[in-house]
Amino acid sequence: MSDSAKTPDVPLTAAPGQQAGAQIQIPVDATKMQSVYANFFRLSLSSSMEEVLIDIGLHTGIMQSQNVAEPLQFTHRLVLNPFVAKRLMDSLRQIIMRHEQLFGVLEVDAQKRLRQRPQ
Repeated sequence: MSDSAKTPDVPLTAAPGQQAGAQIQIPVDATKMQSVYANFFRLSLSSSMEEVLIDIGLHTGIMQSQNVAEPLQFTHRLVLNPFVAKRLMDSLRQIIMRHEQLFGVLEVDAQKRLRQRPQ
């Protein structure tokens, strides 16, 4: 494994029956990880209600003709159980909160962002 692919081990808390406060280290292998850029997503709960589906992809914003935009290109689907989805939600909330503390509030409404641009 190359040094660039090595990441720190992930600590986990003790399982039931193990000594309280004990942690185990789970090695992380990132040698096959791929980065994907996405600026659009779609969320849904699977019909079994045991999985959360996150489709991600690219929205170019290119207009092919009047009132007809280029189709969204979904390229990947993440399938998570609800517990992992909730942990992801909490982690994203913390990351965004830190970002906003450093750089200011992120406005997600594009129309408001356009109106707030300095002239």
